[in-house]
Amino acid sequence: MERHSEYFIGHYVSTYWRKKDSEKAEIFRKIEPYLTFLNVHQLERQGADIQTKVEELEELNQSLRQRDKVKDDAITQLSDQLVALSVRLQDIERRQGSGLAAGITA
Repeated sequence: MERHSEYFIGHYVSTYWRKKDSEKAEIFRKIEPYLTFLNVHQLERQGADIQTKVEELEELNQSLRQRDKVKDDAITQLSDQLVALSVRLQDIERRQGSGLAAGITA
């Protein structure tokens, strides 16, 4: 019955129908991985691999965020020290300027 339907729709001239069963089986083995859409074991393994990669990336992200916070804190501290030094320098320059002006008028 199946061969009759294949013959009727024109497949009887197909090279596939002229191949030996062993050749057909070999062709199928070559293309089977591309035809099997639901390989539960493989999907579970891929899912576990992806989950592991996501966890690694989350840990890396957290580590980088912590390192950025440490660097931001250090930059803030250095900025505060720079402001304090600038204020002290201005005070010193003002005192030296006052001393020079007093020495010139004396």
